[in-house]
Amino acid sequence: MFEHLAKNYALKKAPSTVIPVGISMKAAKEEYGLDEIYKLASNENPYGVSPKALEAMAGALKDGYLYPDSTRDNVLKDKIAKKHNLLSDNIMITCGAANALAFAGEAFIKPGDECIITSPAYPPYYYIVYKNEGVIVDVPSRAEDMKMDMEAVLNAVTEKTRLVFVCNPNNPTSTCIPGDELYAFIQKFPKDVIVVVDEAYIDFTDDPEKTTMVSRLEEQPNMIVVRTFSKTYGMAAIRLGYALACPEIIGLMNKAMAARSLSNIGIEGAIAALDDEEFREKTVSSNQKERAYLTEEFRAMGYTVYDSQANFIYVDFGCSCQDLYFKLLPYKVMIRGDFPFARISIGTHIQNETLVNAVKDLRGKGEL
Repeated sequence: MFEHLAKNYALKKAPSTVIPVGISMKAAKEEYGLDEIYKLASNENPYGVSPKALEAMAGALKDGYLYPDSTRDNVLKDKIAKKHNLLSDNIMITCGAANALAFAGEAFIKPGDECIITSPAYPPYYYIVYKNEGVIVDVPSRAEDMKMDMEAVLNAVTEKTRLVFVCNPNNPTSTCIPGDELYAFIQKFPKDVIVVVDEAYIDFTDDPEKTTMVSRLEEQPNMIVVRTFSKTYGMAAIRLGYALACPEIIGLMNKAMAARSLSNIGIEGAIAALDDEEFREKTVSSNQKERAYLTEEFRAMGYTVYDSQANFIYVDFGCSCQDLYFKLLPYKVMIRGDFPFARISIGTHIQNETLVNAVKDLRGKGEL
């Protein structure tokens, strides 16, 4: 009844490759009579929250009645700056990586500006462009390996191109472009095109230091790199991320942020999380082991599993992933059901084993 009052962007939907599907975990438990659900749908950390972050956040709760203390933001910025060998002026702390991406759009997309997205892609990219009245230029991934078609992206650049979204490793395809190749690609863009590199999953790559674009920021002032605390540190519900860029870009993006939008509880957790190397290493090493397990199991069954460098895999089961989503629920497994192929988050071994056995059972029944 309020659609006639809404702005045009609020009425738009992401491309048909992203079709909302699914039910809540609570509804699934009730419908199928389950005591638990293994959620392998949202690329969360199956090992929980960094213990050091958890302790710090618990300690900060007593001050929850106070407005955030911006001096603690600066402590976190300094710590991130040291981690990445940058200055605090290169950093913007945000409520999750998604907000960092949104602020890039608010700062740099004007009505009519073209923005290149490689599909299938993280759905918020589309809505960021819609909200700012930009024009989406959708460039499909290469069919043979689901990697970004860099030549096609460069050919899509026009004088109207303003932003290019690059997710590396890419969500949902899980594939990754090696650092040297990606940087050579980014160097070919005009200097007035902003390249946004989403590195939410960078820690799960075989060699993060050689894959990241953070070390290239000084040489490439038209680049923004986005990171998150949601994955390796298990802080998805806390909503904390950050953008890295030249001071001028950070200054412009900061103007898009509402006052006091950060939580002191999250800031304290992030400060502590950066010291929890033991938890980060456990998360990454366990993910690598389980990623190999799932990849080998499904390939042995004859399914196409694209080469993953993330904490999820992308699998062509030869059927609608929407159908597969509902077929797996009775087995206590919930995957993502709204991409062209099945995007499956990597869980603990018992969760992954349950998934593999469910697929085998469905195959045995002729349902897959």
